[in-house]
Amino acid sequence: MTSAAPGAALLDVKRIQAISLDLDDTLWPVWPTIERAERVLHGWLQSHAPRTADLVTDPKVLRELREATAKERSDLAHDLSALRRESIRGALRRAGDDEALADPAFEVFFAERQRVTLYDDALPALRWLSERYPLV
Repeated sequence: MTSAAPGAALLDVKRIQAISLDLDDTLWPVWPTIERAERVLHGWLQSHAPRTADLVTDPKVLRELREATAKERSDLAHDLSALRRESIRGALRRAGDDEALADPAFEVFFAERQRVTLYDDALPALRWLSERYPLV
């Protein structure tokens, strides 16, 4: 007896040619990483753009600015980095700080965003998968 639903096709694993993974929340938890990167960004803003740091002390404000930017700039819908950079630029503008700081501020955020803590089973799972399939 099979556990598949009636009429459901079984997966033929021999037909798998490659596996693609969305890394966030697959290999590591995304929100602790984002929250830490936003804290580091806020610290940088305190040193380089204190009025903006005061404006975005509450992380909800930065989120609201990002949502407003997404509505204004639908062309950035699929580029979250550009969306975040432009929302930082908007925060700088709104606070009266130098908008040219948006790029270095984003780089500070992005560098910290790349520091992830893998789930305990992520590396063994990747090893197992990579021995069987190309990973992309």
